[in-house]
Amino acid sequence: MAWRPTDYLVEGELDNTVPGKVTGWMQFTGKAEKVTFDLEGDFHRDIRGTKIQFKGDAKESDFKYMQGMATHQTGKAGDMTAGLPPQDYVDYCYLEWYGDKNGRVVIELDTENVTVIGTPIPTNETQAVSREEQNQNLLEFAGQCARDLGIIEE
Repeated sequence: MAWRPTDYLVEGELDNTVPGKVTGWMQFTGKAEKVTFDLEGDFHRDIRGTKIQFKGDAKESDFKYMQGMATHQTGKAGDMTAGLPPQDYVDYCYLEWYGDKNGRVVIELDTENVTVIGTPIPTNETQAVSREEQNQNLLEFAGQCARDLGIIEE
């Protein structure tokens, strides 16, 4: 299961200009301050090595949903793509991370809501995000959920 705050997203910016790091911020309705990011990992090849700015529709006004979101997100980047060619994952903006405090979080946006700042690393100079690594991220997340629920022991 994933936390899906897309309907609360106002705007944001994520930066992958430093290899192996995703930093930035997002503003959500129901959160007085911006949520900041310091994640390990990289964007998919369509935007790797760039910054992206994006806007949401912020349709929701039930602010209780966002109260539990940590103001500083640390952990691992999951699948992060604008959905542009080359499409290694999906054909729309998909921003996923595995946060140390909030677990798996997914935001899905129309590609038209994303602005790419900079030039992505040429595809012949980089590898696609490993599906094996992404599956391992999901397994680690599921394992932690099971431990938190007392289903399995550490």
